[in-house]
Amino acid sequence: MKFANRLLRGTLCAAVVAMPVAALAQGYPAKPIKTIVTVGGGIELVARLVGQGLTDAFGQPVVVETQSGAGGSIAHEVVQRAAPDGYTLMMSVASTHVTNGFLSVNSRFDPVKGYTPIARVAESILLVASDVSQPYGNVAEMVEYAKRNPGKLAYGTTGIGSAHHFSAAALSAITGIDWVHVPYKAGPAVLTDMMSGQIQIGWAIYATLVPFEKSGKVRILGINSGKRYAKYPNIPTVTEQIPGYEPPPTWAAYFGPAGMSQPMVQRLNTEMVKIVTSAAVRAKLEASGTVVSPSTSDELGEVVKRDLASVARVVKLTGIKPE
Repeated sequence: MKFANRLLRGTLCAAVVAMPVAALAQGYPAKPIKTIVTVGGGIELVARLVGQGLTDAFGQPVVVETQSGAGGSIAHEVVQRAAPDGYTLMMSVASTHVTNGFLSVNSRFDPVKGYTPIARVAESILLVASDVSQPYGNVAEMVEYAKRNPGKLAYGTTGIGSAHHFSAAALSAITGIDWVHVPYKAGPAVLTDMMSGQIQIGWAIYATLVPFEKSGKVRILGINSGKRYAKYPNIPTVTEQIPGYEPPPTWAAYFGPAGMSQPMVQRLNTEMVKIVTSAAVRAKLEASGTVVSPSTSDELGEVVKRDLASVARVVKLTGIKPE
């Protein structure tokens, strides 16, 4: 009898402990959710489309707030310190979540232990381009030209530490070419200066490049992603042209503070994946040059670890130092 009573008390205690977690997931959300975005630009479109979809699904407002200061580090620190109650989420991108720690000696967030991975939702397409007057038609030819003309080529990126910068630095390390980096604050300025002859090579995302390419003054030299892009099926990737080259990660994904409950994470993941794979949202994202790329929470966690190791190899190869 005493054993039975103890067993009953133990079962009741376990049920009481489990009830808040189950109830929290079932009643979530009961108030507005804030999504903090770590970068501005095209990724905000993804955040707003997903935010609207979540608002419709949950019946609670999902507020999107961009905090891109200090390369996204401020946003990361805010979310890392937030309560793991599901009411503060973060949309981060690979360049801020993975790369920043290798560039700043003052980085105070842990990309793995500091967050709960929720869902990867999309990837950006990076391109390497030149103006049509240049004597090369692809990346391989451009590399050969650069070898014959050391220091004569200048390339533009959206800034030190960007995926564009890491790409060019990796290409330099692998091929041994000597060219000049010109960092810009925005992608359109890169292409404008390229067409005016101030620089010869431009690294850009698809959405930025399209208006210039339609003018007939821009030539795409290579797709700076893991596979060819459906909109330009005949243009090879940089890796196809330069064996050993590894493109940087370009995903956009959702995270929460460390310690979020698994039922809550699963509910968010299910809704986010449903939103980005819907016909209407997919069409809007693909029109902007964004590829829908959903994942589970566990898959995202593994992606972060894999990309940290990949970026570490590039940093070692290029000799990039944190500042």
